[in-house]
Amino acid sequence: MTMNNNAQNTRVRLAALSGVLMTVAMIALSGCSTLGADAAGTSSSRHAEAQSERDRLNDGYSDLYSTAASLAKTDQIFYFKIESDDVERVVETMTDYSGELAGRLERLTEEFPALGLQRQVDPPIINAAREAQRKATVKRFAPVVGDSGKVFERGLLIRLLGAADQQHYLAATLAEREPNPALAKIMANAGERYAEFYEEIDALLVERFYR
Repeated sequence: MTMNNNAQNTRVRLAALSGVLMTVAMIALSGCSTLGADAAGTSSSRHAEAQSERDRLNDGYSDLYSTAASLAKTDQIFYFKIESDDVERVVETMTDYSGELAGRLERLTEEFPALGLQRQVDPPIINAAREAQRKATVKRFAPVVGDSGKVFERGLLIRLLGAADQQHYLAATLAEREPNPALAKIMANAGERYAEFYEEIDALLVERFYR
């Protein structure tokens, strides 16, 4: 019975690991398209355009939420492989904030029913590419046989740097295009926070690995 429980726990851990790696390994902003203007002037066309604009925004919110939710699990998956206090600190700070942001977005869907977090925007070819890279990265970051020490920490920080950069610009773009002032302010704050993470991780990479 113990062996069966251990095997089940291992499968659950690997499933969580795959989800996190899919985020930190393939950072590609699927974001928002350029919003068009309504030239028809009719009430129905204005309503259709407004709906289209909200759909485009929700594409961005969905991507922001998905990445934040995955980043929130990073320290749980890789905690035992992080050896340096400064790396542990920045990873914990960024993942804690990402978890808070994901939770806040979930609560906002109750306050703003038009806000959607579950839109699927990636075409099949992009999904296939992400899956291929995910599998390759799982092997590299595997808990037992993958990279360790400075090699592991450098690779993890590089991927988190890309994630912070993506989240920064995606949140900032949502803030610029969001017509609801409350949501726009939340996104502006999120963009600024991820920009701070980017600067902090970049400085750590330079100090620890590139000078």
